[in-house]
Amino acid sequence: MQKKKKKLGLLLILPSGGFLVFVIVMTALIAATNPLNLLRNPLANAAFNANAVPPQFRSFVAETGNVCPEVTPTVVAAQIDQESGWRPSIVSPAGAVGLSQFMPGTWATWGGGAAQTDPRANIMAQERYDCHLAGEVRKMQAGKYGTCTMVMHGKVYTKPGPKAGEMRGEVFDLMLASYNAGPGAVCYYRGIPPWDETEGYVPGIKNIMSKYSAPQIVSAVYSGDNKTLGGRAVNLAKASIGKYPYSWGGGSFTGPSEGFAQGAGIVGFDCSGFVRYLFHQASGGALKLPRTAGEQAGVGQRILSSVGPPSKAEEAKMQPGDVIFFTTSGGRIGTGATHHTALYVGNGMTINALKTGTIIREDPFSRFLVRGAQDVWTVQRYAVATTAQA
Repeated sequence: MQKKKKKLGLLLILPSGGFLVFVIVMTALIAATNPLNLLRNPLANAAFNANAVPPQFRSFVAETGNVCPEVTPTVVAAQIDQESGWRPSIVSPAGAVGLSQFMPGTWATWGGGAAQTDPRANIMAQERYDCHLAGEVRKMQAGKYGTCTMVMHGKVYTKPGPKAGEMRGEVFDLMLASYNAGPGAVCYYRGIPPWDETEGYVPGIKNIMSKYSAPQIVSAVYSGDNKTLGGRAVNLAKASIGKYPYSWGGGSFTGPSEGFAQGAGIVGFDCSGFVRYLFHQASGGALKLPRTAGEQAGVGQRILSSVGPPSKAEEAKMQPGDVIFFTTSGGRIGTGATHHTALYVGNGMTINALKTGTIIREDPFSRFLVRGAQDVWTVQRYAVATTAQA
Protein backbone atom coordinates (compact mmCIF):
# COMPACT_ATOMS: atom_id res chain seq x y z
CA MET A 1 0.00 0.00 0.00
CA GLN A 2 1.27 3.52 -0.73
CA LYS A 3 1.18 4.29 2.99
CA LYS A 4 4.37 2.29 3.45
CA LYS A 5 6.41 4.17 0.83
CA LYS A 6 8.09 6.51 3.30
CA LYS A 7 11.09 7.17 1.08
CA LEU A 8 8.94 8.01 -1.91
CA GLY A 9 6.20 9.84 -0.09
CA LEU A 10 3.50 8.57 -2.42
CA LEU A 11 0.01 9.94 -2.01
CA LEU A 12 -2.94 8.02 -3.39
CA ILE A 13 -5.22 10.32 -5.34
CA LEU A 14 -8.48 8.60 -6.19
CA PRO A 15 -10.59 9.72 -9.15
CA SER A 16 -13.51 11.90 -8.13
CA GLY A 17 -17.05 10.56 -8.18
CA GLY A 18 -19.85 9.55 -5.87
CA PHE A 19 -20.41 6.20 -4.23
CA LEU A 20 -23.28 5.37 -6.56
CA VAL A 21 -21.09 5.92 -9.59
CA PHE A 22 -18.44 3.69 -8.03
CA VAL A 23 -20.96 0.88 -7.46
CA ILE A 24 -22.22 1.10 -11.04
CA VAL A 25 -18.72 1.14 -12.48
CA MET A 26 -17.57 -1.77 -10.32
CA THR A 27 -20.62 -3.84 -11.28
CA ALA A 28 -19.89 -3.34 -14.97
CA LEU A 29 -16.20 -4.07 -14.54
CA ILE A 30 -16.78 -7.29 -12.62
CA ALA A 31 -19.11 -8.44 -15.36
CA ALA A 32 -16.46 -7.70 -17.98
CA THR A 33 -13.60 -9.46 -16.20
CA ASN A 34 -11.24 -11.32 -18.50
CA PRO A 35 -10.93 -14.84 -17.01
CA LEU A 36 -7.51 -15.25 -18.63
CA ASN A 37 -6.11 -12.85 -16.03
CA LEU A 38 -7.26 -15.27 -13.33
CA LEU A 39 -6.02 -18.36 -15.09
CA ARG A 40 -2.47 -17.04 -14.95
CA ASN A 41 -2.75 -16.75 -11.17
CA PRO A 42 -4.13 -20.12 -10.06
CA LEU A 43 -3.34 -19.52 -6.38
CA ALA A 44 -5.82 -16.63 -6.39
CA ASN A 45 -8.59 -19.18 -6.90
CA ALA A 46 -7.17 -22.06 -4.88
CA ALA A 47 -9.24 -23.50 -2.07
CA PHE A 48 -8.76 -21.56 1.17
CA ASN A 49 -6.83 -23.17 4.02
CA ALA A 50 -8.67 -21.57 6.94
CA ASN A 51 -6.59 -23.50 9.48
CA ALA A 52 -3.55 -21.38 8.59
CA VAL A 53 -5.31 -18.23 9.82
CA PRO A 54 -5.18 -17.40 13.55
CA PRO A 55 -8.43 -18.76 15.08
CA GLN A 56 -9.79 -15.38 16.19
CA PHE A 57 -9.74 -14.07 12.59
CA ARG A 58 -10.73 -17.24 10.74
CA SER A 59 -14.44 -16.57 10.35
CA PHE A 60 -13.85 -12.98 9.22
CA VAL A 61 -11.45 -13.94 6.43
CA ALA A 62 -13.80 -16.74 5.34
CA GLU A 63 -16.50 -14.09 4.74
CA THR A 64 -14.46 -12.50 1.95
CA GLY A 65 -14.42 -13.51 -1.70
CA ASN A 66 -17.80 -12.03 -2.61
CA VAL A 67 -16.92 -8.67 -4.16
CA CYS A 68 -14.71 -9.37 -7.19
CA PRO A 69 -13.02 -12.40 -8.80
CA GLU A 70 -9.46 -11.29 -7.99
CA VAL A 71 -9.91 -11.12 -4.22
CA THR A 72 -10.43 -14.37 -2.36
CA PRO A 73 -9.85 -15.35 1.29
CA THR A 74 -6.43 -16.65 0.26
CA VAL A 75 -5.42 -13.25 -1.13
CA VAL A 76 -6.77 -11.35 1.89
CA ALA A 77 -4.97 -13.63 4.34
CA ALA A 78 -1.66 -13.33 2.51
CA GLN A 79 -1.82 -9.55 2.49
CA ILE A 80 -2.61 -9.35 6.19
CA ASP A 81 0.27 -11.72 6.91
CA GLN A 82 2.57 -9.36 5.01
CA GLU A 83 1.10 -6.07 6.23
CA SER A 84 0.73 -6.66 9.96
CA GLY A 85 1.56 -10.26 10.84
CA TRP A 86 -2.01 -10.57 12.20
CA ARG A 87 -1.47 -7.85 14.87
CA PRO A 88 -4.71 -5.78 14.96
CA SER A 89 -3.32 -2.91 17.06
CA ILE A 90 0.00 -2.42 15.28
CA VAL A 91 0.90 1.11 14.16
CA SER A 92 3.65 1.56 11.58
CA PRO A 93 6.23 4.37 11.76
CA ALA A 94 4.34 6.02 8.91
CA GLY A 95 1.08 5.96 10.91
CA ALA A 96 -0.66 3.00 9.26
CA VAL A 97 -2.95 1.18 11.70
CA GLY A 98 -4.49 -2.27 12.07
CA LEU A 99 -4.44 -5.67 10.40
CA SER A 100 -4.54 -4.24 6.88
CA GLN A 101 -2.37 -1.20 7.68
CA PHE A 102 -4.62 1.55 6.36
CA MET A 103 -3.49 5.15 6.74
CA PRO A 104 -6.11 7.20 8.65
CA GLY A 105 -7.08 9.18 5.54
CA THR A 106 -7.66 6.04 3.50
CA TRP A 107 -9.50 4.40 6.40
CA ALA A 108 -11.90 7.34 6.52
CA THR A 109 -13.03 6.37 3.02
CA TRP A 110 -13.04 2.58 3.36
CA GLY A 111 -13.52 1.86 7.07
CA GLY A 112 -17.26 2.36 7.17
CA GLY A 113 -17.03 4.35 10.41
CA ALA A 114 -15.59 1.44 12.43
CA ALA A 115 -12.60 1.69 14.76
CA GLN A 116 -9.38 1.32 12.83
CA THR A 117 -8.24 -1.51 15.12
CA ASP A 118 -11.46 -3.51 14.55
CA PRO A 119 -10.24 -6.77 12.94
CA ARG A 120 -13.41 -7.61 11.01
CA ALA A 121 -13.77 -4.05 9.73
CA ASN A 122 -10.15 -4.13 8.53
CA ILE A 123 -10.64 -7.40 6.68
CA MET A 124 -13.88 -6.33 4.99
CA ALA A 125 -12.41 -2.92 4.07
CA GLN A 126 -9.34 -4.57 2.61
CA GLU A 127 -11.48 -6.72 0.34
CA ARG A 128 -13.49 -3.70 -0.86
CA TYR A 129 -10.36 -1.62 -1.40
CA ASP A 130 -8.53 -4.39 -3.27
CA CYS A 131 -11.52 -4.83 -5.57
CA HIS A 132 -11.69 -1.09 -6.15
CA LEU A 133 -8.03 -1.20 -7.19
CA ALA A 134 -8.71 -4.12 -9.54
CA GLY A 135 -11.44 -2.00 -11.12
CA GLU A 136 -9.04 0.92 -11.52
CA VAL A 137 -6.54 -1.37 -13.23
CA ARG A 138 -9.16 -2.62 -15.66
CA LYS A 139 -9.97 0.98 -16.56
CA MET A 140 -6.28 1.58 -17.23
CA GLN A 141 -6.11 -1.49 -19.45
CA ALA A 142 -9.18 -0.33 -21.37
CA GLY A 143 -7.78 3.17 -21.88
CA LYS A 144 -10.51 4.74 -19.69
CA TYR A 145 -8.63 5.78 -16.58
CA GLY A 146 -8.05 9.50 -17.09
CA THR A 147 -4.96 11.37 -15.86
CA CYS A 148 -2.29 9.50 -13.91
CA THR A 149 -1.36 11.48 -10.78
CA MET A 150 1.17 10.70 -8.10
CA VAL A 151 3.19 12.63 -5.54
CA MET A 152 6.82 11.70 -5.01
CA HIS A 153 9.32 13.52 -2.80
CA GLY A 154 6.78 16.30 -2.39
CA LYS A 155 6.42 16.86 -6.12
CA VAL A 156 3.31 16.14 -8.15
CA TYR A 157 3.79 14.09 -11.32
CA THR A 158 1.07 13.73 -13.93
CA LYS A 159 0.79 11.95 -17.23
CA PRO A 160 -2.13 11.30 -19.59
CA GLY A 161 -3.87 8.02 -18.87
CA PRO A 162 -2.74 4.96 -20.82
CA LYS A 163 -4.30 4.00 -24.10
CA ALA A 164 -5.85 0.55 -24.45
CA GLY A 165 -3.07 -2.03 -24.66
CA GLU A 166 -0.37 0.17 -23.09
CA MET A 167 -0.46 -1.36 -19.62
CA ARG A 168 2.09 -4.07 -18.86
CA GLY A 169 1.02 -6.85 -16.53
CA GLU A 170 -2.10 -8.69 -15.41
CA VAL A 171 -4.98 -7.31 -13.37
CA PHE A 172 -4.05 -9.40 -10.34
CA ASP A 173 -0.40 -8.28 -10.24
CA LEU A 174 -1.26 -4.65 -10.90
CA MET A 175 -3.94 -4.72 -8.20
CA LEU A 176 -1.32 -5.81 -5.67
CA ALA A 177 1.13 -3.20 -6.93
CA SER A 178 -1.58 -0.54 -6.57
CA TYR A 179 -2.19 -1.63 -2.97
CA ASN A 180 1.49 -1.10 -2.23
CA ALA A 181 2.30 1.96 -4.36
CA GLY A 182 -1.06 3.49 -5.24
CA PRO A 183 -2.95 3.27 -8.55
CA GLY A 184 -1.60 6.64 -9.65
CA ALA A 185 1.94 5.25 -9.69
CA VAL A 186 0.87 2.07 -11.50
CA CYS A 187 -0.91 4.21 -14.07
CA TYR A 188 2.07 6.59 -14.42
CA TYR A 189 4.54 3.78 -15.05
CA ARG A 190 2.11 1.73 -17.16
CA GLY A 191 2.75 -1.26 -14.92
CA ILE A 192 4.50 -2.17 -11.68
CA PRO A 193 6.55 0.88 -10.58
CA PRO A 194 10.33 0.28 -10.72
CA TRP A 195 10.77 0.51 -6.96
CA ASP A 196 12.36 -2.23 -4.91
CA GLU A 197 9.56 -2.40 -2.34
CA THR A 198 6.76 -2.68 -4.89
CA GLU A 199 8.66 -5.05 -7.18
CA GLY A 200 9.17 -7.31 -4.17
CA TYR A 201 5.65 -6.90 -2.82
CA VAL A 202 3.85 -8.60 -5.71
CA PRO A 203 5.86 -11.88 -5.79
CA GLY A 204 6.04 -11.76 -1.99
CA ILE A 205 2.24 -11.85 -1.65
CA LYS A 206 2.02 -14.67 -4.19
CA ASN A 207 4.56 -16.65 -2.20
CA ILE A 208 2.66 -16.13 1.07
CA MET A 209 -0.59 -17.15 -0.64
CA SER A 210 0.66 -20.72 -0.83
CA LYS A 211 0.58 -20.80 2.99
CA TYR A 212 -3.15 -20.05 2.97
CA SER A 213 -4.08 -22.30 0.06
CA ALA A 214 -5.46 -25.78 0.67
CA PRO A 215 -3.20 -28.52 -0.71
CA GLN A 216 -4.06 -29.29 -4.29
CA ILE A 217 -4.79 -32.97 -4.62
CA VAL A 218 -3.25 -34.58 -7.66
CA SER A 219 -4.97 -37.89 -8.18
CA ALA A 220 -6.37 -40.14 -10.85
CA VAL A 221 -9.81 -38.80 -9.96
CA TYR A 222 -8.96 -35.72 -12.02
CA SER A 223 -8.45 -37.85 -15.10
CA GLY A 224 -11.82 -39.49 -15.37
CA ASP A 225 -12.45 -42.55 -17.46
CA ASN A 226 -13.78 -41.21 -20.75
CA LYS A 227 -15.70 -44.47 -21.17
CA THR A 228 -18.13 -43.52 -18.38
CA LEU A 229 -20.60 -40.65 -18.12
CA GLY A 230 -19.25 -39.57 -14.72
CA GLY A 231 -15.66 -39.70 -15.92
CA ARG A 232 -16.42 -37.54 -18.95
CA ALA A 233 -18.25 -35.06 -16.70
CA VAL A 234 -15.21 -34.87 -14.40
CA ASN A 235 -12.85 -34.22 -17.30
CA LEU A 236 -15.09 -31.54 -18.73
CA ALA A 237 -15.41 -29.89 -15.31
CA LYS A 238 -11.65 -29.93 -14.85
CA ALA A 239 -11.20 -28.24 -18.22
CA SER A 240 -13.68 -25.54 -17.14
CA ILE A 241 -11.80 -24.45 -14.00
CA GLY A 242 -10.96 -20.75 -14.15
CA LYS A 243 -12.75 -20.17 -17.44
CA TYR A 244 -16.28 -19.09 -16.58
CA PRO A 245 -17.61 -16.67 -13.96
CA TYR A 246 -20.57 -17.38 -11.72
CA SER A 247 -23.76 -15.93 -13.19
CA TRP A 248 -27.10 -16.26 -11.39
CA GLY A 249 -29.42 -18.03 -13.81
CA GLY A 250 -26.60 -18.52 -16.32
CA GLY A 251 -25.76 -21.64 -18.30
CA SER A 252 -27.42 -23.67 -21.02
CA PHE A 253 -27.07 -27.21 -22.32
CA THR A 254 -24.44 -26.01 -24.76
CA GLY A 255 -22.38 -23.58 -22.70
CA PRO A 256 -22.28 -20.40 -20.62
CA SER A 257 -25.00 -17.79 -21.05
CA GLU A 258 -26.03 -14.46 -19.57
CA GLY A 259 -27.91 -14.72 -16.31
CA PHE A 260 -30.48 -12.44 -14.73
CA ALA A 261 -30.92 -10.40 -11.52
CA GLN A 262 -27.39 -10.28 -10.04
CA GLY A 263 -26.26 -12.35 -13.05
CA ALA A 264 -27.41 -9.75 -15.59
CA GLY A 265 -24.57 -8.86 -17.95
CA ILE A 266 -22.45 -11.81 -16.80
CA VAL A 267 -21.97 -14.71 -19.20
CA GLY A 268 -21.28 -17.83 -17.19
CA PHE A 269 -22.94 -20.52 -15.06
CA ASP A 270 -24.72 -20.83 -11.78
CA CYS A 271 -24.30 -24.08 -9.83
CA SER A 272 -27.15 -26.05 -11.41
CA GLY A 273 -26.57 -24.56 -14.85
CA PHE A 274 -23.01 -25.85 -14.70
CA VAL A 275 -24.07 -29.38 -13.68
CA ARG A 276 -26.72 -29.49 -16.40
CA TYR A 277 -24.17 -28.39 -19.01
CA LEU A 278 -21.59 -30.98 -17.88
CA PHE A 279 -23.91 -33.96 -18.17
CA HIS A 280 -25.54 -32.86 -21.39
CA GLN A 281 -22.13 -32.56 -23.03
CA ALA A 282 -20.73 -35.71 -21.37
CA SER A 283 -23.69 -37.72 -22.66
CA GLY A 284 -23.38 -36.41 -26.20
CA GLY A 285 -26.62 -34.51 -25.79
CA ALA A 286 -28.66 -37.48 -24.58
CA LEU A 287 -29.09 -36.37 -20.95
CA LYS A 288 -31.12 -33.23 -20.29
CA LEU A 289 -31.25 -32.54 -16.57
CA PRO A 290 -33.82 -30.14 -15.11
CA ARG A 291 -32.76 -26.52 -14.63
CA THR A 292 -32.66 -25.96 -10.86
CA ALA A 293 -30.67 -27.64 -8.09
CA GLY A 294 -33.91 -28.68 -6.40
CA GLU A 295 -35.20 -30.39 -9.52
CA GLN A 296 -31.84 -32.05 -10.22
CA ALA A 297 -31.77 -33.46 -6.68
CA GLY A 298 -34.94 -35.39 -7.49
CA VAL A 299 -33.66 -37.30 -10.51
CA GLY A 300 -31.15 -40.08 -10.89
CA GLN A 301 -30.06 -42.63 -8.31
CA ARG A 302 -29.92 -41.50 -4.66
CA ILE A 303 -26.62 -42.77 -3.28
CA LEU A 304 -26.50 -41.01 0.10
CA SER A 305 -28.40 -38.66 2.37
CA SER A 306 -26.58 -37.36 5.44
CA VAL A 307 -25.70 -34.44 7.72
CA GLY A 308 -22.26 -33.26 8.82
CA PRO A 309 -18.87 -34.53 7.65
CA PRO A 310 -19.05 -37.76 5.66
CA SER A 311 -17.85 -40.92 7.37
CA LYS A 312 -15.29 -43.17 5.73
CA ALA A 313 -18.08 -45.60 4.91
CA GLU A 314 -20.04 -42.82 3.20
CA GLU A 315 -17.00 -41.61 1.27
CA ALA A 316 -16.44 -45.17 0.07
CA LYS A 317 -19.87 -45.13 -1.58
CA MET A 318 -19.17 -41.96 -3.55
CA GLN A 319 -17.59 -41.96 -7.00
CA PRO A 320 -16.05 -39.19 -9.11
CA GLY A 321 -18.87 -37.90 -11.27
CA ASP A 322 -21.51 -38.09 -8.54
CA VAL A 323 -23.34 -34.84 -7.81
CA ILE A 324 -23.75 -33.46 -4.27
CA PHE A 325 -26.76 -31.35 -3.27
CA PHE A 326 -27.12 -29.21 -0.15
CA THR A 327 -30.56 -28.61 1.38
CA THR A 328 -31.28 -26.23 4.25
CA SER A 329 -32.06 -28.03 7.51
CA GLY A 330 -35.79 -28.54 7.85
CA GLY A 331 -36.36 -28.01 4.14
CA ARG A 332 -37.57 -30.65 1.74
CA ILE A 333 -34.96 -32.14 -0.58
CA GLY A 334 -35.75 -31.44 -4.21
CA THR A 335 -37.41 -28.05 -3.59
CA GLY A 336 -36.18 -24.48 -3.36
CA ALA A 337 -34.59 -25.42 -0.03
CA THR A 338 -31.94 -27.28 -2.05
CA HIS A 339 -29.64 -24.30 -2.52
CA HIS A 340 -26.35 -25.58 -3.95
CA THR A 341 -24.90 -28.38 -6.03
CA ALA A 342 -21.34 -29.44 -6.86
CA LEU A 343 -19.70 -32.18 -8.92
CA TYR A 344 -17.78 -34.64 -6.74
CA VAL A 345 -14.35 -35.46 -8.20
CA GLY A 346 -12.93 -37.69 -5.45
CA ASN A 347 -10.70 -37.37 -2.38
CA GLY A 348 -13.09 -34.93 -0.71
CA MET A 349 -12.94 -32.41 -3.56
CA THR A 350 -15.59 -30.87 -5.81
CA ILE A 351 -15.70 -28.63 -8.86
CA ASN A 352 -18.51 -26.09 -8.84
CA ALA A 353 -19.90 -22.65 -9.64
CA LEU A 354 -20.01 -21.29 -6.09
CA LYS A 355 -21.36 -17.74 -5.92
CA THR A 356 -21.34 -14.30 -7.52
CA GLY A 357 -17.81 -12.95 -7.86
CA THR A 358 -16.14 -16.35 -8.26
CA ILE A 359 -15.28 -18.47 -11.28
CA ILE A 360 -15.55 -22.22 -11.84
CA ARG A 361 -13.18 -23.71 -9.30
CA GLU A 362 -12.28 -26.58 -7.01
CA ASP A 363 -13.56 -26.53 -3.44
CA PRO A 364 -13.24 -29.16 -0.72
CA PHE A 365 -16.51 -30.80 0.26
CA SER A 366 -15.80 -29.51 3.79
CA ARG A 367 -16.21 -25.89 2.65
CA PHE A 368 -19.92 -26.32 2.20
CA LEU A 369 -20.30 -28.00 5.58
CA VAL A 370 -18.68 -24.99 7.27
CA ARG A 371 -21.12 -22.66 5.54
CA GLY A 372 -24.15 -24.74 6.49
CA ALA A 373 -23.27 -27.13 9.33
CA GLN A 374 -26.82 -28.45 9.59
CA ASP A 375 -27.46 -28.74 5.86
CA VAL A 376 -28.66 -32.11 4.65
CA TRP A 377 -26.44 -33.27 1.83
CA THR A 378 -27.47 -35.83 -0.72
CA VAL A 379 -25.60 -37.55 -3.50
CA GLN A 380 -27.12 -38.36 -6.87
CA ARG A 381 -25.67 -40.54 -9.61
CA TYR A 382 -26.80 -40.01 -13.17
CA ALA A 383 -26.96 -42.30 -16.17
CA VAL A 384 -27.82 -41.46 -19.76
CA ALA A 385 -31.35 -42.73 -19.12
CA THR A 386 -31.83 -40.78 -15.87
CA THR A 387 -35.44 -40.53 -14.73
CA ALA A 388 -37.19 -38.86 -11.82
CA GLN A 389 -37.22 -40.71 -8.51
CA ALA A 390 -40.43 -42.17 -7.19
